[in-house]
Amino acid sequence: MAIDKLKPACTRRELSEASYLTRNIVFKKLPTSAIIFAFEGIAYAYVNHCMHMHRPLNCEQDAIFDDTGQYLRCSMHGFIFDPKTGECQSPVCKGQRLQALRLEEVDDTLYFAEKHLTLTD
Repeated sequence: MAIDKLKPACTRRELSEASYLTRNIVFKKLPTSAIIFAFEGIAYAYVNHCMHMHRPLNCEQDAIFDDTGQYLRCSMHGFIFDPKTGECQSPVCKGQRLQALRLEEVDDTLYFAEKHLTLTD
């Protein structure tokens, strides 16, 4: 994707200084937010939306990882997700996935590389 079509998400430095970042976006014509985080040195982004109760993962606590740091966790009911795939590991939604958002890195800046995404701030 040409760099002029990419939407800036954050810099590597910003990501390294936080456990996660959120960005307000419109994805497929719906206003929402994205979560961006690094796991095992790789940057990931998902629509910040748990499929169980349709709430942001960080709706009850300012955290998106469980106590082990190995799983994403919805703070409302504790549903956990594989950070690499977004797949739910909890029985009620087992096999369902968070909506992944593609990232591209250019010169230490991460960009959303999604056709149906616009930034709102």
